[in-house]
Amino acid sequence: MISRNPAAIVAETGASMFSRKQGAATKPKAAKGGAAGLSLIGGEMAIGGDVASEGALHVDGRIDGHVRCVNLCQGQTGVIAGDIVAEEARIGGLVEGTVTARTVVIEASGRVTGDVAYDTITIAAGARVEGRLARREALAGAVGDLLVATPTVRNAAEVAAGTLFSGQPTRIAAD
Repeated sequence: MISRNPAAIVAETGASMFSRKQGAATKPKAAKGGAAGLSLIGGEMAIGGDVASEGALHVDGRIDGHVRCVNLCQGQTGVIAGDIVAEEARIGGLVEGTVTARTVVIEASGRVTGDVAYDTITIAAGARVEGRLARREALAGAVGDLLVATPTVRNAAEVAAGTLFSGQPTRIAAD
């Protein structure tokens, strides 16, 4: 019996060893319409780092990092500890960071600890937001003075007196 190299057989016939059709190599099919798909982060998954997607993202797990996507849907068990930038953000779980999106929907189970910048916002009864709400266009032009408090090492007398900071805060004017 004469054995032949499998690569030579593929070259001659165009069929691979695992092809269902003899004489034709299979090619992966492109997604319909070329649209980006859905990425899912399940409830059992935790990600440490930033997440970026050119499509939709559904989060039921935990992300310790920033999220950038076109469409974010967060389930009730989802936790995002970082900033969110999206075209549309539907918040159903916990967000510890800023949310910036054209359309923001905070569901009744949603909790946001941070600022929310939006063009259109819907907040369901029972939702909690601990932060500022502002339209994105208002934030783009509004740069105010910054108040900077620099902590220093405290001595025993300051600790006993309950003093939080030594010295005075510094005001930095915006140009």
